[in-house]
Amino acid sequence: MKVKHWLSKVLILAVAVAMLAVACGGDDETSSDSDGGDSGDVPVVRLSALSGGLTGVAQTVIEENGFDEANGFKGEFFYNDPDASGQFFLQKHSDIALDSDPLTVAIARAQGFDVTTFYPVLNNNNCILVRPDSGYTSPEDLIGKKVGHFGADSGTTTSLSVMLQEFYGVDLLEEYNLVESDPATLVEFLDTGEVEAIFDFVPHSSRAMLQTGAECLFGPAFQEWEANVGGANFLSTMSAYEDYLSENPKTVESVMAAWDDALAWIMENPEALTEEPYASLMGQDDPEVLALIAQQVTEIPLFTNDWSDEAQASAEQFVDLSAEQGILIEENPGGVVTSIDDWK
Repeated sequence: MKVKHWLSKVLILAVAVAMLAVACGGDDETSSDSDGGDSGDVPVVRLSALSGGLTGVAQTVIEENGFDEANGFKGEFFYNDPDASGQFFLQKHSDIALDSDPLTVAIARAQGFDVTTFYPVLNNNNCILVRPDSGYTSPEDLIGKKVGHFGADSGTTTSLSVMLQEFYGVDLLEEYNLVESDPATLVEFLDTGEVEAIFDFVPHSSRAMLQTGAECLFGPAFQEWEANVGGANFLSTMSAYEDYLSENPKTVESVMAAWDDALAWIMENPEALTEEPYASLMGQDDPEVLALIAQQVTEIPLFTNDWSDEAQASAEQFVDLSAEQGILIEENPGGVVTSIDDWK
């Protein structure tokens, strides 16, 4: 696979390291019970998500409410730092990752990992945030300006990169003066004027709106995609290795059902996210920020389980667009977006 930008090399190096670890680790990294076992025991499924943010919230709702056992499986729940979570999954320490996305899966497949994405968790709520008195009206206005982000290999920067190239002809990796920090500190950078704009996501974008009066110059990203292209756009999706899906389709359906139950619970009780353990999981203690997040649950909306044919086609289209631009990949490796029905 040929690549265009330096961030692609960073991503590919990380994937290559994970591939080597898988090769050295052997088959003993995967040990979940499969469908149709002789013991009749409840299957164990290892699930992974980020240690902070909304995928962690989604997984915790399943864990706290017992939606795993209610749907016929026993979950083992892992919460990882963003810089380690992808490799944790690729090294087969978890069976299903809740914090992947179609583009990162495409990059992994291009490097020989037989992973695929099969169900959604989060709509893409990424925003480019600016101060209310900035005078900026378009992403084009930020060319040459200092813009804060939290990593060229992050799903936030890559998804915004694809969209801005398509909708505005802006190559943000080349044309913005990027300043890197962690998602929480970016809010302080915007507040103090160290940068003119930041790339961020809920809950950090929520705090930026209240702390600095920030507004979304661009975003939430999935709304921009819907308006300009049509269809869904995802910040995170469930992913697994192909052999796991083919060997455990009923168990995977149970995991999907557990998320359906969790999503219904969240939509009926958005204010529950203002309480523990969810507030600490998101790293937020300001009641006003938490109240805004609860509001955004239904207004944006943050979470989703729409994996209709149209949603899958839109996810595939996003991968095709990235390949067409040559920003991260130069061709769609195929098999990125699937449905559990494909594995029965």
